[in-house]
Amino acid sequence: MGVQWYFSLIIWLIIGVFVIKSVPAVVEEGVTGSTIDACRIHGCNCSDAAKTWNIINCTFNSTQVVEFTPGSIPSRTLEISISGGSEVTLQPYSLNSPIGFQFLRVDGTRRFIIRKNALLDLSSASLAFQVLNCDRLVVETHAFKNMQTPISVDVSRCSYVSIQSSAFSRLQDGKFRNIPYLDLAEDAFLFENQGIIGRHGPVSSLSFHNVILPKIPTDTFHSSLAEISIKNSEIREIHTDAFKASQISAILFINTSIHKIQSRAFSDRTLLINFKFTKCKIHLMEMGSVMASMTNLTVEHSKLTEIQTGAINSTVAKAVITDNEIGIFHSHGFVLNNWNRINMDNNIIKRAGSFFLDVPYNPEIQHFEFTFIGNEIYRVESNALSFMPDLHYTVLNLKFDNNFFNQTCHCDIGKWVLELLGNQMQDASFVLNTSFCTINALLARCFELQEGLINMHNFTQLVCGAEDSIKCEPYSGETKILDTTTIIDTEDTMNSNSNLILGLVLGAVVVIAISGTIVILLIRGGLWLKRKGYCMRFRNLHYRNEHPTSDEEGTIVPIESRDKLDVPEELTPEILQRLREQLEDPATHDDAREMIERLYELFITGESYANNNKQDEEAHLYEELGNLQLPTATEHEKRLSETEPFGFLRMMEEKYNTTALAILGNKPALAEEYSEPTDAAVHLYSELQNKTDDVIDLDDGKDSLKSFPSSTQRSNNSRNIVFRPLPEKPRSIFECEAGPSKI
Repeated sequence: MGVQWYFSLIIWLIIGVFVIKSVPAVVEEGVTGSTIDACRIHGCNCSDAAKTWNIINCTFNSTQVVEFTPGSIPSRTLEISISGGSEVTLQPYSLNSPIGFQFLRVDGTRRFIIRKNALLDLSSASLAFQVLNCDRLVVETHAFKNMQTPISVDVSRCSYVSIQSSAFSRLQDGKFRNIPYLDLAEDAFLFENQGIIGRHGPVSSLSFHNVILPKIPTDTFHSSLAEISIKNSEIREIHTDAFKASQISAILFINTSIHKIQSRAFSDRTLLINFKFTKCKIHLMEMGSVMASMTNLTVEHSKLTEIQTGAINSTVAKAVITDNEIGIFHSHGFVLNNWNRINMDNNIIKRAGSFFLDVPYNPEIQHFEFTFIGNEIYRVESNALSFMPDLHYTVLNLKFDNNFFNQTCHCDIGKWVLELLGNQMQDASFVLNTSFCTINALLARCFELQEGLINMHNFTQLVCGAEDSIKCEPYSGETKILDTTTIIDTEDTMNSNSNLILGLVLGAVVVIAISGTIVILLIRGGLWLKRKGYCMRFRNLHYRNEHPTSDEEGTIVPIESRDKLDVPEELTPEILQRLREQLEDPATHDDAREMIERLYELFITGESYANNNKQDEEAHLYEELGNLQLPTATEHEKRLSETEPFGFLRMMEEKYNTTALAILGNKPALAEEYSEPTDAAVHLYSELQNKTDDVIDLDDGKDSLKSFPSSTQRSNNSRNIVFRPLPEKPRSIFECEAGPSKI
């Protein structure tokens, strides 16, 4: 048994070794078997150049998915041009050590992906890589690996572009244009092979034109570059150490919007030759956002919403800060060290903090020029101009002229200027002689100053002199015209305006909501009243007025006529039949219902009310006698169980039948309801017939009367009355008395 176990173990070991050694061969055979020559792919056409080089042109349909695998592209391929296709992928090692490969162009492909190590060990003279009109382009990490060939990249009109870490091993020129979403990963432009750096610095350059960058992450620009140009673009956020290369010859932001620049976005380990913002909009520059040393700093024709303390804290040889609109310029916002020339001219500053411009004096550096000309400052804190006193003794060419401060002129304005310059400055004449303040409307008319600005020194001479009166004459001194193309609001004004606008908007919303609610309630209430019949009951009040005035007795209330139905003068079977048909039709149900209610008021309710009024004039007997003439309880309940319009129609039909039979003599006119006798003088009370439901209890020896429900009630809310004999005939119409009969 033991010997067999040893033999089994040896056999299984031999089988295992054989399987392990055969797996790579099987895999390689499978890969080789699945490889398709690019020239045989449907849509591709190969042609020869100089009988030694292949040129591959592929045109794919919109649904075709193509993958170039290792070995599918011949090693002596010179150019590849791909057009169309749903998805085209360059798999790893698909272009492995091609000889003389120089051009790759992709146009109109929906999705183009370059996998890791897709292009490997390329050593041709140059490589041009173009991707145009694609929906999605993804260049994975190390897609171009171990490249000795300088690459020129041109990506244009692609909806989405993703450049992953170290995608290009060596890059000479990169252009990204018209891209709505450009996703850059960390170390996106970290190059393994920088190539030979010339005597003038690195030669690699990147340009971004009309692109949207959600972010520029950390270490995006890690390798030295000759130039980074971003034009007509939008950058949401520049992260810390995004520009971390040791040397960048030029960084240019032109007509670009930047929402936020984080601290140390431009690292202090970077040397910049030219750093420029032109026609840009920068919402926020955080503290220490620019730390790189630079030769030339230019910020011109731009709008900076907020500059935090130390936003630019760098060594700058020359700084040009001109024609900008700055919102909040915090204390020590720009700290410029070891400078030679500074020009801060024609800027509009809404709020300037103390020492907003910090230009430290360095005795080892020659300060050649400093100008502060044509600036407009609307809110300024004390010590805002504290940088000026030292400059008088250290700068060869100092100019401070034509500046405007939004300060009302007064006779002690010299003291206010000294507060701006700091305590160490004793002479403020160079500011008073060259700066402007505002005057009120009265003085502006007096001196004929349309702008309302006047030179500070001239104001003190004209207004603050020894004379008791001010002589009004045209002002002939220095004048200044403000920049009216920019709307200037101080912080308080902006806050108040925003609060006012918010209040007006909220007020308007509340008013609209309340008005809409009231209108909806009125409409729904009216519909509910109409549906419940309260509107008809309200109109009936006019006919049920128990005490009409003398003016109202002779008044005729007109009934509105409708276009579809006219109120008839009398009831006819044709009208009743037509109303029943229209009532059953949903299209004319509402019109028929309203007409039935009007006819009911006119021919049923109106006559009943008129009769009741006449009965009141005769005696209260008719009210009691009328209760005896109502329908039986069974008939009344049956009517109440019917739908209201059909019940009204049924009552009008019964009235019509009763009236017709009375005319023919087959049945008395008073069939169901009590009406006034036509001849009260001869006691036509005999026409009133006892109801068949009246029961006389003969066993008890007493007369009793069974009462029925009635719409007419006594004042004591009782529908039952005690049977009593009929009253005597009234003596005359003037001697009749209201009330119970006297027997």
